[in-house]
Amino acid sequence: MSSSRRAQQRRPRRAGMTLLEVVLAISLAVGVVGSAMAFYRHAMDVRARLETEVRAIEAVRLIMDRMTNELRSATMAGFIGMGLEGGASEMQFVRAALPGMAAWAVRKSTEDAIPPEQDVQIVGYRLATHEDEESGQIVVDGVERTWQGILAMETPDEEEMPALPALISPDIKFLAFRYREGGNWLESWTGGDVPFAVEIVMGLDPLPEGMEAEEYPYPCFRRVVCIPAARAGRSEAVTGVDR
Repeated sequence: MSSSRRAQQRRPRRAGMTLLEVVLAISLAVGVVGSAMAFYRHAMDVRARLETEVRAIEAVRLIMDRMTNELRSATMAGFIGMGLEGGASEMQFVRAALPGMAAWAVRKSTEDAIPPEQDVQIVGYRLATHEDEESGQIVVDGVERTWQGILAMETPDEEEMPALPALISPDIKFLAFRYREGGNWLESWTGGDVPFAVEIVMGLDPLPEGMEAEEYPYPCFRRVVCIPAARAGRSEAVTGVDR
């Protein structure tokens, strides 16, 4: 019996983990997984912010290009006594528009005549806002474009078409205009004429309450668009404009 007991005592004990080691291992695993999840969430947040900024900048570029192309075709419409009218935060103007492809199609005598197209349009841009019911503060919705088609030659059957507003970008929260005339920049423009150039300023953050447009504290996008129709019979040296 003594020899068997000594043999049992010589046998090595099975390796095992204490409760403390198990707790430490679980804590370490939870910490590693938590760190990985935190890093993943941070990376997703950064990606979402970058995508939002890229989308907003792309919207600014597209609207800038659209406004540039339309302002370049701005003209004076004598039969309605309007050219360009605008203030510091909104403007509307008359532009000439080419007829669509349907107007050039050859039609048979048995087919219905093509209805007349509006070759003159009144286009407007402004910031759309609304008042919050709870706080009473003014909330900026984005840039709104209005469009109204008219005919250069009025017809007896023609009915006035109302202006059609459309929110074209909710990302742009600041919009400002200035108008070039006589070597000076003006905050507003009225009358049946058009200015030599229009300065467009856009921003992605609303203008803080109590501040003027020229005091806008955030990064902004700026472009000066020259209007060719304004140079007919007038001359002015306009430098640094988008032609």
